[in-house]
Amino acid sequence: MSDLHLYAGRHAFQHIQQQGLKPNDIRVILGASGGPKCFVLTHLDRYLVREWLPKIAHPLQLVGSSIGALRMTAYANTDPFAAIERLETGYLNQRYSEHADADEITDKTLEFIDALIGDGGFAALHPQRQLHIVSALCKGPAAASGKHRQAIVFGAVALANALSRRSLPRYFERVVFRSHDVDLPLSQWDDFHTHQVPLSAANYRAALHATAAIPVVIHGVDNPPGAPLGLYRDGGMVDYHFDLPFKPDNGIVLYPHFSPVMKPGWFDKPLPWRKISAERYSHTLVVTPSPEFIARLPYGKIPDRKDFERLSDRTRLKYWLTVVDENQRLADAFDALVNSGELAAALRPIEQIAR
Repeated sequence: MSDLHLYAGRHAFQHIQQQGLKPNDIRVILGASGGPKCFVLTHLDRYLVREWLPKIAHPLQLVGSSIGALRMTAYANTDPFAAIERLETGYLNQRYSEHADADEITDKTLEFIDALIGDGGFAALHPQRQLHIVSALCKGPAAASGKHRQAIVFGAVALANALSRRSLPRYFERVVFRSHDVDLPLSQWDDFHTHQVPLSAANYRAALHATAAIPVVIHGVDNPPGAPLGLYRDGGMVDYHFDLPFKPDNGIVLYPHFSPVMKPGWFDKPLPWRKISAERYSHTLVVTPSPEFIARLPYGKIPDRKDFERLSDRTRLKYWLTVVDENQRLADAFDALVNSGELAAALRPIEQIAR
């Protein structure tokens, strides 16, 4: 019974079958939205930044939304291992009052972001690691303020999305804050109007705040420096697990993911028929805990944001720490597959989790 599943698109499958997988094959790493779901990947993250990143000689593009953007920010740091430690510690120790409002949660989120950034700030980003932070620029009613008004607006957005994902560009534009003036290896963008904004010392903190700004829960960001005017919210509104055709010319995309369930956008989570496109994932290797691994975790699931509501702080921390300890097996399994020459035999076609 395998702890780890690997799903490969057509091009990635052929590459690994013929040439195996080496760190220098990786051109892009993706990080998905998902809040505390990241605790099932922390040792795999540590393994990759310790064992693989130093062996990648070319510029590496790191793309993320929400918690995935924070993980990729840690990867982009000149000391990524220490940054991942700060991210894990900061998130594990989040504490809120019983009836915490958006003011309290926003303040503590910013403290968490500041701890992740560390004393080095923007200057601590590695010159060879090209960070892309995805956020959502709200349009029209999606820029509403106030808890109840937002709940009504986003309920209506969810209904429109259930009919067609193509309705979402009426409410959001994609804004990518990028640390280098380098285009992503995309064959084409999707229906969202997309802005690419230089990431700088002036907007670094605001970009991380924006990509993490869950509607209703965390205040959005008004007018980040250097970006189009407006209110910015969680990047998962447009790119939750990503459904974009990342296709580098001379390598593949590595995607450490929380589970073998992948949805294009945040509003697609409850829609069983809404999946990623296999064709857009042709160059991607998805590395994920298996359903059997997840079933053996406490409560039979990976952590999620509702744990803040369902569990006491003490119980939640014990549960999350158990998941962190258990996911060392994922890093060990990945290392064993790569170094044993058995990785190609373990590949599954991406069509098993995509349409």
